[in-house]
Amino acid sequence: MRHMPSSEMVSLISFLAVLLIFFSIDIRSRESSVADPWHMRLFEWTSRIGGISTAFALALGWVDLFLPDEGSPIHVALVAAPGSVGVGCAILLGVEMLWQRDDT
Repeated sequence: MRHMPSSEMVSLISFLAVLLIFFSIDIRSRESSVADPWHMRLFEWTSRIGGISTAFALALGWVDLFLPDEGSPIHVALVAAPGSVGVGCAILLGVEMLWQRDDT
């Protein structure tokens, strides 16, 4: 994996911050119940896992931003892996929006 300069890390951190706001809004709008169908619980947990992994990637990226670029103890993969999980969860929740209906 290539080295990520600080200017690109700032862009990634900005993207992760927006993604974290998306997950926090999504999880707060969900009401969980034991009687929910399996797919409702799946999307609820998708939102939680995405939020946690995005927060982890955002925190590591923020710390890496203030470390010197040469010999940084935080490898880019430590930011990219949980960030990719967060992006995958956001895509899955976006797919959920395509079929979401209000049957009231």
